[in-house]
Amino acid sequence: MKILLVGAQGKLGQKLINELNNHNNVIITELTGNAKDFNNLKTQAVGQDVLVSTVGAHSVEELVLIAKNMITIASENQQRIVWSGGAGSLWTNEHTRLIDIPIDDFPVELAAWKPAVYGHYEVLKLLQSSSIAWSYLSPALDFEDIPPRGLYQAKSSDSALYNSSGDSFASYLSGAKALTNEIINPQYLQQRFTIVEDY
Repeated sequence: MKILLVGAQGKLGQKLINELNNHNNVIITELTGNAKDFNNLKTQAVGQDVLVSTVGAHSVEELVLIAKNMITIASENQQRIVWSGGAGSLWTNEHTRLIDIPIDDFPVELAAWKPAVYGHYEVLKLLQSSSIAWSYLSPALDFEDIPPRGLYQAKSSDSALYNSSGDSFASYLSGAKALTNEIINPQYLQQRFTIVEDY
């Protein structure tokens, strides 16, 4: 299986590479240059089986452009996309979603998360309206680059998962493992899935 990874330089991307390297017959190509450049992305996507994104969100517009580029190319090449998205569009157990807050009213203290919250939701909608094969991971509401606290569980859901302690938590390592499993053995085609660690 040949994989083109967009966003390989990030913390999640690096953990994903480590997990994928545990599997035989997997060849990972880390995208060089910018995924916003359609021709650059298209050239490096040639011959790949799966296009994977763990790209960070610098702006809503940038994230949407990268997603549109990937969807167009995947459609042309009959490739699959696995996208690591955000948790802002998951329903909480209080029946709320961050993306339902008008962007201009988003809490000032969370301003740095605006591109991820709104951008990843736009990407999800783009994937849902496309004709390609795709899977979209929304992590737990609390998604941190710290050691795992327990084993993770995955489920196709538009609602956040909560563990027996009442927490919606997952580590980056669990996110990388969940992405790896979906890349190698897809279980959630044309679906959004999410994870939680039980402890």
